[in-house]
Amino acid sequence: MKEVIESVRKMLNDGLFLDEQHVRYSLVGRICHKLGWNIWNPAEFYTEYPVKKYPPQEVTTELRGRVDIALFLADKRTDKAEVFIEVKSPGKLQYELPSGEAQLQRYNYWDKAAICILTDGITWRFYLPSEGGSFDSTLFNEFHILNDNVDVICQTLDKVLRRENFRKQAVQTASDMYEELGKIRLINKVKQKAAQIASDTGMDIYLLAKQLIIQTEHTDLDIEEIVELWDRTLPSGSTPIPPPPPPPPSHKEHTTYTPSGDRVPIFISKKSVKANGFYDPHTKGTVICKGSEIVMNHSESFDGAYLVAKEQMIRSGILYLNSTRDKYILRQDVTFKSPSAASRLVLGRSSNGFTDWLDDQGKPLDYHRIKH
Repeated sequence: MKEVIESVRKMLNDGLFLDEQHVRYSLVGRICHKLGWNIWNPAEFYTEYPVKKYPPQEVTTELRGRVDIALFLADKRTDKAEVFIEVKSPGKLQYELPSGEAQLQRYNYWDKAAICILTDGITWRFYLPSEGGSFDSTLFNEFHILNDNVDVICQTLDKVLRRENFRKQAVQTASDMYEELGKIRLINKVKQKAAQIASDTGMDIYLLAKQLIIQTEHTDLDIEEIVELWDRTLPSGSTPIPPPPPPPPSHKEHTTYTPSGDRVPIFISKKSVKANGFYDPHTKGTVICKGSEIVMNHSESFDGAYLVAKEQMIRSGILYLNSTRDKYILRQDVTFKSPSAASRLVLGRSSNGFTDWLDDQGKPLDYHRIKH
């Protein structure tokens, strides 16, 4: 299969595939042949397959109610297609994706094929109609034949399109891929927020992502799954997620902070809590030192990302209750990207760190802010 993909790549780059018919026979047909389908038997490799139960009132000149390629297990004597493949001219799928998905959804209106494929020879998108719902939501995999890793392309085709895997094994593999893609979507939803909280608090980014998924999506993923799928991207047809900032060091890397240079010792003493730390006027980085007190109860304004971070600190043991169980104690130094983020945790409410933190002379931290 690897040789076939590399050959197809060269022909695509040389501009030899000019239209839909070239893609259908010389590209898709060639790949299907390599995967064990008898492309010479029209009962197995059925082109222009008329969908028998296509709603007649919806048939138009444009749609015609015919699938470009339908794959059958000819020796099984069944009238149910294993695969529907809708083909577009090279490079056209990006413009015809919605209409192509609409075609396949109509073709599956009554009798669902096990797996559906939408391709222009370059981009290949795989769907599992049995998942139900809108057709675009049944996408379970995608690859770009020119840009993606050849071994990954070959593995995907071998798992979900090889004839001998139909129908049970291919559908099970597709279902597993669909479930995994769903997890990737969940992770991508919380990536940016997890990275932001981790940057503010020094918390482990993967633990934060886990808690955000539980809180916002009511789903629990194992940390191992989150780590494994963290860098996996969504198919290009999916809603793009802005890239998160680079993950900060894990909280495990924090050690007792030693001030140096012009770092400013700071403290808070209010609301029955006392906290101390250090502020860097150049970076605005703020450290709350080990042993500082954190309020147990917080206001309604202490919500969202800050609440998630505090709950995660409690679960991981970074915050623990004191002997009278009326406040939390910080077990280790924690770094924040701003004094306000740090004082917000200490006080459990909205806070201006430049007024709530004081230096060792009792002056507000704003006194040490570098004015630009």
